[in-house]
Amino acid sequence: MNDEGVLQALFADVCQTLTRAGFDIASASTGQATGLRVGREQDVVIVSWVPADELDPAGRTDASYEGIRTALRRALQEILTQAGYAVEVDRTGGHVRVSRVHRVPADD
Repeated sequence: MNDEGVLQALFADVCQTLTRAGFDIASASTGQATGLRVGREQDVVIVSWVPADELDPAGRTDASYEGIRTALRRALQEILTQAGYAVEVDRTGGHVRVSRVHRVPADD
């Protein structure tokens, strides 16, 4: 399988894992503006969250939702790690990078 096929399979697997865990996800390529978004970037899958306007009726542009983001990142990290993925949390960007775990065969 070529690199694009491997990334596509990873994308599909991550989406299925998150759906089974109860998340309602949207592909970043569908153009949906809010919610949990899953996309591809180089050789990893990116999972991010864009809050809906309903979370801040005052419409503040500086609302960061850091408590929600932190809880979500921890949940994503736990779920995806338990499913066997390598997970890297980007606190600056607010997203989670997911890749396959590369296991080194044990010497016999």
